[in-house]
Amino acid sequence: MAGRIPDQFIDELLARTDITDVVASRISLKKTGQNYSALCPFHNEKTPSFSLNPNKQFYYCFGCGAGGNAISFVMEHDHLDFIDAIEVLAKDAGLEVPREKGAPDRYEQNAELLKRLSESAHFFQEQLIKHPDKKRATDYLSKDRGLSGQIAKVFGLGFAPQGWDNLLRKIGTRAEQQEQLLLGGMLIEKKDQPGHYYDRFRDRIMFPIRDSRGRVIAFGGRAFGDEKPKYLNSPETPVFQKSQELYGLFEAKQNTPILEQIIVVEGYMDVIVLAQHGITNAVATLGTSVNSQHIRKLFKLVSKVTLCFDGDKAGRAAAIRGLEAALPVMQDEKQIRFLFLPEGEDPDSLVRKEGKESFNHRLEDAHSLSHVLFDHARNQVTLGDEEGEAQFARNAMEMIQQLPKDLTFRSVMIRQLSDQSGIDSNTLNNTVFKTRRHFSPESETPDTSSTTTAPYSNHDDAPDLNYYDNTLGHNNYDDYPPDAHSYDADPAYTPTRESAGKKPYGNKKSFKKGKFNQDESATLPPPTPTLSRVKQATLCILLQPNIASAIEIPDPLQNKADGDLQLFCKIWRYFAKHPKNNVGHLLGSTTENTTIQGIYALLNHQDAAIKLKLHNPSQEVTETIQALEKNLGSEHLKKQQRESIDTDEDKEFWRNKIDQIRRKKS
Repeated sequence: MAGRIPDQFIDELLARTDITDVVASRISLKKTGQNYSALCPFHNEKTPSFSLNPNKQFYYCFGCGAGGNAISFVMEHDHLDFIDAIEVLAKDAGLEVPREKGAPDRYEQNAELLKRLSESAHFFQEQLIKHPDKKRATDYLSKDRGLSGQIAKVFGLGFAPQGWDNLLRKIGTRAEQQEQLLLGGMLIEKKDQPGHYYDRFRDRIMFPIRDSRGRVIAFGGRAFGDEKPKYLNSPETPVFQKSQELYGLFEAKQNTPILEQIIVVEGYMDVIVLAQHGITNAVATLGTSVNSQHIRKLFKLVSKVTLCFDGDKAGRAAAIRGLEAALPVMQDEKQIRFLFLPEGEDPDSLVRKEGKESFNHRLEDAHSLSHVLFDHARNQVTLGDEEGEAQFARNAMEMIQQLPKDLTFRSVMIRQLSDQSGIDSNTLNNTVFKTRRHFSPESETPDTSSTTTAPYSNHDDAPDLNYYDNTLGHNNYDDYPPDAHSYDADPAYTPTRESAGKKPYGNKKSFKKGKFNQDESATLPPPTPTLSRVKQATLCILLQPNIASAIEIPDPLQNKADGDLQLFCKIWRYFAKHPKNNVGHLLGSTTENTTIQGIYALLNHQDAAIKLKLHNPSQEVTETIQALEKNLGSEHLKKQQRESIDTDEDKEFWRNKIDQIRRKKS
């Protein structure tokens, strides 16, 4: 875990950041008196309701209620967490983000590796444009796969030409560079010549894989014909674990103005072709089945995830693995849907045949999780009598019991099963069923022949899209003919941020090798102190403001509040009064520096990531209030006793009372 960002730096960053510039670089603003107005980027509207006040450095939408400062705007618009938003704004302001002393994260530890991966991405992109054999690659992309030059730019596609050492000779000229390329899976060591290497990727179309912040972390190489393997993938590295990443997630966040749903498909080309037809919110797994980590990651961004599968037997089997992965991480107010395509079709072929509108209609008609669960449970039963119905109930309950116990959705599923099986809900709840094997990424056998994976690269080392603007046209790869289905042909696919005029990547100083690259665990500083119980409850409300309206804080606690408890009560009162507001609203309406600093400190704490994953944050807050109330009651009783027990008669009375209580307990 990297050290926390000092609060003083956040103050300085906001002081040096003009929210007007931040917002104007992402949406179109119109001057209206002293303020600016715009169509709100956070909901669909035809009449502008978004207002920006440059004097107060605050924005507010009168349509959907979104509001806040520059940090909250970047968080909401760019789909970033608090720390990532700080880093984006700091980069634009030309500032280095300082860190208080702490252990570095895996990206800081492997900065040189990430730099090599970024350089590799640049190299492959350059070969697609300049290599003498480039026409073979561009013809494959444009004529065989129907991709435009613009969509190739968006996804950073490249070309690894024939030859054993093209990348090695370009980037691995020094021994330490070769070591990093080997560590990143870009080179393979010769068996008969230790210390001598050759390129892993040769004569292939290259797909860089980026993390959610645009850092290249791995590659997939696709053969031009039927060569084996069809897809050659980067191995797992210190910065890349394929079971945790999703191809196209960065692009989906960047190019989908209102990201409410994410579609999970099975192939890279599915993601890219859907994007070219205006469906920009698709992602793909990286050589693994959908797992719980994937679902959990997507639920942080959207409330609805649709798993898309081929309609054949293999697709149905993959859907069941997706079902098993989703059950233990389901949350109330979240949805998992299942879309089964016609047999013989995949998203790539179907969207070309039917178009965007028809594909979206299929998405709207996708099956619910409950439908797939009950259908699967019944398909496993062969008997059509009472015994078969009992087996159906057992099959269904084995899966339902994987849902979190405090989930409302779990109770709904049990009621539905009761209706379908004729067994009452209490009996279903009280019967012990065998534990179903839980799907986990560790139990998978990697299929390295069908997908691509790659390591994350530093955001500052991400491929410079200006490079494509200057060399690769929007509609062609030099001689590529315009296509009616090209990326530009569909106005629905419009990137939300233009790269023109931006400072080139790489201005930020790269991380230096230091003591954390060595095995000196004994010298590491102590971890960040954990939060007090009151601060943890405060963080829960900051991250899930909607729970405040259902929580009550007794007046005696509010009247006694000071320090941490005072901040807790203040934040609770605000969100209880404004249940539709978010942290941005709170920050924008707060003028007390102590309160602002307290909020930043909590959002910046390492426990924030943990609290964000809580299934029932309101329970933790309620338990904290109950504990505080109990302590307050004990203190009040002690005070009463100190004030009233001043005679031998009183003391004897209280001794008898205590003895009575003890006898009752025993």
